[in-house]
Amino acid sequence: MRARRMLAVLLLGAALVAVPAGPAAAADEPVRVEAESLAVVSATAPVESQADCCGVAWSGGRQLWFRAGRAGDSVTVTLPSVPAGQYDLGAVLTRARDYGTLRFAVDGVAVGQLFDGYAGSVQRTGAVPLGSVSLATGAHRLTVTVTGRSAPAVGFFAGLDTVTLRRVGPLAAVTTTPYEAVGETPARGALTRVYDPSVGESATWYYNDHTIVRNQQTGVWHVFAITHAEPGAPQDEKSFGHATAPTPTGPWTKQPPALVADPAAGEQWIWAPHVIYDNGLYYLFYAAGNPDYARYRMHLATSTDLVTWTRSPANPLFVDGWEGRDPMVTRVGDRWVMYYTATSSPTGGNHVVAYRTSTDLRTWSARGIAYSSPHTGQAGGQTESPFVVRRGEWWYLLVCCDGTDYGAAYRRTAVYRSRDPLRFEGAEKVTVLDAHAAEVVVDGPNWYLSHAGWGQGGLWLAPLIWTTGVVARGYTLSTGFLRADVRTWPSARIAALEVDPAGNGNHRPALDSSHRGTGPYLAVGRFDVTDRAGAPARVDVSADGSRINLVGIPFGDEPVTADWLLTVAPRWTGPALQSDVTWSVNGSPTAAVWEVAFNIDGALPAVGDPATEARATGDVTGMPRWTMATGEGLSVVAAHRWASAWRGDNTWYDAGHGMAAWQPLWRPGGTSWAPGQYPGGTWRFTASGSRRDVAFADTAYAAINAVP
Repeated sequence: MRARRMLAVLLLGAALVAVPAGPAAAADEPVRVEAESLAVVSATAPVESQADCCGVAWSGGRQLWFRAGRAGDSVTVTLPSVPAGQYDLGAVLTRARDYGTLRFAVDGVAVGQLFDGYAGSVQRTGAVPLGSVSLATGAHRLTVTVTGRSAPAVGFFAGLDTVTLRRVGPLAAVTTTPYEAVGETPARGALTRVYDPSVGESATWYYNDHTIVRNQQTGVWHVFAITHAEPGAPQDEKSFGHATAPTPTGPWTKQPPALVADPAAGEQWIWAPHVIYDNGLYYLFYAAGNPDYARYRMHLATSTDLVTWTRSPANPLFVDGWEGRDPMVTRVGDRWVMYYTATSSPTGGNHVVAYRTSTDLRTWSARGIAYSSPHTGQAGGQTESPFVVRRGEWWYLLVCCDGTDYGAAYRRTAVYRSRDPLRFEGAEKVTVLDAHAAEVVVDGPNWYLSHAGWGQGGLWLAPLIWTTGVVARGYTLSTGFLRADVRTWPSARIAALEVDPAGNGNHRPALDSSHRGTGPYLAVGRFDVTDRAGAPARVDVSADGSRINLVGIPFGDEPVTADWLLTVAPRWTGPALQSDVTWSVNGSPTAAVWEVAFNIDGALPAVGDPATEARATGDVTGMPRWTMATGEGLSVVAAHRWASAWRGDNTWYDAGHGMAAWQPLWRPGGTSWAPGQYPGGTWRFTASGSRRDVAFADTAYAAINAVP
């Protein structure tokens, strides 16, 4: 902004006379100071006390004018001394055509959202909320950093007229503890081909999904597998190959086919055999395929010797889709659990690992979902060939194929671990193994990982090596009112949030990771999560532990990062957890952008908003004042600072997971996303001890929208 000559030029480090500011007399009495009176601690560009000009009259006739010349320039000033407590910060700022985009920090850790200083003419803003901060007794510093400028802006200047601090609660008593979770993870040793099904054939044959089992009476090992001549022909796979060996590593001898598809039994093709032993009988579970992909049949055959098989009169055990297949059965406590791949709806949807339970291996329960991939479609997708194995106190789920490019992902088996064998939603992906249709084979002290598939040359085996190492890093934030698990590695998310509205430390689950987890995500090239939040480049933590800023979070292969600030923000009614997301687009995304979103993964039965207590799964245009996860004796509110995101297109609800995704950008068919910085929105999580407490939610909304 061109202005008349300044009455005073403040050199770096020069002293200023502060306007006296006495202590706050009441919880909501603000302390307001002239920004130009604050002592400058440091600056990377000239700082001036600018008198009224350009048709604008500032408070006290002046403003603090920061003549930044580039992105990254910053100025730090000393805040006025105030009583210890939790404060909401605000400011009156200036906008003009040569003003940049600003980010604010207190004592070196970010607060609040971006402020875009661009306007077509010189303007004095109204009160702008800068964020929430806990201030102990003593000196504190406010830093203003110019992060860039909007497209029409022609400069990087910044102007602060006044700064306001409003005390809204006692000093935050927060225990913030970094942690590393250590556990065992598997690694695959060198693969050895142990069997080639082409032997004795006139053409090249393959093995695909398979099972390896030991005869309990003779000690002989048996393998049963989908088999066919190359290339892959899934709708023509009509027999299970069979071979035997004295050990899992061989030598393997070809045997006659174990089972051949019987159209009269509803089997036009058969897939993915899995064999277990129980009480003198071997049970072979397999998928009976037919053109009705929404109603694949799960079948059973039994044998006493692993050679002669008899189909069960209970067939089909159940039907499921899309292509409900790839069964795997194991014992969990007093029941059997069958895992298999399907989709969230029989006609398609999220790829899932479904499960059913049984006490007799013939009668099976309704299905549950052990794991749901964020990717959608039909067929197996990212949940093919599920295999679950126990190691100590942990259960490990192996699924293929990890990635959206099926060709590249064909030999990528993801491994997740959980203490609950029926719940791998939100579990950490501890590794990815180079194998397709992998099975874990245990022979005494020896663990093996198998591999087979189209074009793979038969059956392969490798040592499975277990090593102990770090599987997760993060911070635990704890007050009497809340306890949060902020995960920073290998991915960024709120892994869990528990609350106690009474503040006694009797925390109950409020948010979890039962599906997507709570945090930012992208959908590029299509709807749904294509790029999750990775590990941040760095983590800034305030001295008192009340603010954690995850800086430079990557999103897959996109030229996009995010800064995610989490603040313990007490009010007189008890602490809340505030979330501020800022997006940085550093180049052109790889495809059209369908969603830019912040997902909230509720741990309570229902999720709704001011209009509806329990939303059905689907989209609702725009953003509500708040969403609420509701259960007996608890309401968990996500209150929205209105217009805190650069746009507010849509909210998507997932009733099955008590989940809501706030989507500033939601565009069917996608849209371009220009390079720049974007405020992604501010939400405050807080809780009431009453079910569907609308009055409390409205109060939380009013509190986060109060301007200091």
